[in-house]
Amino acid sequence: MTSATTAQQAVPGEPAHPAPVFTLQRYRMPAKVFHWLTAALVLVMVSSGVIAKQIWEGALADTLFSLHKLTGVTTLALVLLRLCYRLLRPLQQSGNRPRSRPLLHLTLYAVIIAVPLLGWAGVSDGGGREIFHGFSLPSIWPEGAGYEAILLHFHAYIAFGLLTLVALHIGVAMHDYMTNDHGATSGG
Repeated sequence: MTSATTAQQAVPGEPAHPAPVFTLQRYRMPAKVFHWLTAALVLVMVSSGVIAKQIWEGALADTLFSLHKLTGVTTLALVLLRLCYRLLRPLQQSGNRPRSRPLLHLTLYAVIIAVPLLGWAGVSDGGGREIFHGFSLPSIWPEGAGYEAILLHFHAYIAFGLLTLVALHIGVAMHDYMTNDHGATSGG
């Protein structure tokens, strides 16, 4: 998140023009913990799912699919807690904050919630809700309804869209960091 102020940048032979200077917004510690836990879980969730899909069968694939389901449901719970925190402790708004950041964050939240729900619905339909011996996810979709393949295809395609959003989020954060004056406002 950034707030914009203006500064004069003199270029030899050119008239001085006001140019935006962005300052990084500092987040509260719980927001930082939620952010980095979510990032780590998304990394484990996506990589375990992709690797398990490539291996497809055997003990290692089963373990990775179990890890994938466990991190998916944990990510879903964490993001819902994170949203509750965000509603209870909203960010301090800056006057000139670029509009792409709220839209990007809302899209990230929506996709991070949709991906585990689609996967969970798919494994509910297919009867594959067991995570580890003796522990299964509750069903959120009727078993045998015949939508397992389409639910899991949407789950996978939207998960790859999530990777695109994460890359965009990282790019925007790096841009903001590299173009700011290294000052900060309180918030988050």
